Order: sequence, then C-alpha cells, then structure tokens
Amino acid sequence: MHNTKSLKHIIFALFVLVLCVSCGVSGGSSAASPTSNHSPATDDPTQNRFEFITAGAENTAQYSNGYKGVAIYYRIYTNASDIESFYKNSIASVTSGETARNNLMNAGYRRLNGVDYIIPPSSTNQTVEIRLFDETSYTKGIKVDGTVIAQPTRNVSNKTFQFSSTEYPRRGDDDFGGTETSTGPWYVGAYAVSVVQGQSMLNEHSKPKYLGYTKIYY
Repeated sequence: MHNTKSLKHIIFALFVLVLCVSCGVSGGSSAASPTSNHSPATDDPTQNRFEFITAGAENTAQYSNGYKGVAIYYRIYTNASDIESFYKNSIASVTSGETARNNLMNAGYRRLNGVDYIIPPSSTNQTVEIRLFDETSYTKGIKVDGTVIAQPTRNVSNKTFQFSSTEYPRRGDDDFGGTETSTGPWYVGAYAVSVVQGQSMLNEHSKPKYLGYTKIYY
C-alpha cells in the first residue's frame, strides 16, 4: 500500500512538471529586445527625444509572421529620479520579459497612442525616433528610418504631450504619477518592447528596453 501511494505521488509530480513546462511557466518569451543608441539630453532640444533600433531581423528569423512589431510604454512624472528608481528596482534586475512588462503595467506605464504595437513589423532592423512635443524648431512625431508614421498621443482620451497652462497632466490620469502642476516641467520615461505571437497564439513580450526620459515644458 505504501509503495502504491509513493508511485501515485511520483506520477502526480511528473504530471505537474510536464504541465508547467508545456505552459511556459519556467520559460517565457525569447523575443529579442530593441537596442538603444541614444540617451536623451533633457535640456538640449536637439537631443530631447527617444531613439532606438528594432530587433526586426532577429525576431522575423525566429518568429516569421509572428513578429508583430514594437510597443512603447511610457509614464509621466514630475520627478525624474522616480523614473530612474523604478528602472533600477523593478526592471533592470528582472530577467523575464513578461514579468518586467507586468511591472510596467502595474506601475502605471501605458502604451503610447493606446495601441499594442505602434511600430509595425519589418524583417530588417529599423531606427525609430520619437519626439513627444514641438520644441524650438523641432516638431513632434514618430519616425521610422526618417519617415513620420504617426503623431504621439497619450493613452488618456487621445490627449497630446503639447502641454500648456490649461492642458497638462491631472491627478487621476492613468499615465501620470507625481504632483499636479500647471507650470511643469514634466518628465516622461519610456520603454520599447518587442511583441511576438508564440505557439500559444497569444502575444508575448521581450524584456523592455529602457529608453531614458525626456523633459516637457512650455
């Protein structure tokens, strides 16, 4: 009787192990993350932008049509140090792409323009440049290899990042964390995340690539 119970326990343990592996509990997405070749300089209009390179070639080679593109997650703050602290404590040390993305969502980061992947897929690596607002002679826009593909909007009633004394982030906005102010400045932290469709047919995500933060003022 004792041996029969032990055998049942062993069979049950093996079943749970196989189930976990098949569900991807121990693994996660192996999608390649975008890379960054630029660090924003918040007090220099020529550099106050996000820029990164997609991993289109690698993700297309691995996932073919399952590579969906790149999502941008952002959050607005009034204290730049909060952006850096969150990255160091909740993203940099996390190895799982899904866990890191969940940390972004739980911290109030939202998808730019409210879409799952704003940068469309390509079989080649592309350079993406994002300016959130008009600044001196530079105009806002989302560029892929130098071509504007969209205008950036917040994930809050399609509001823009062109702040003023009457239009600025308010307490209660889903994408804002900080002290409400009508004078600014504001800081926007952002991450780029490759999106793929795996064998489960559900969207999976790469480790978020931290893009730094830009400064918004008027």
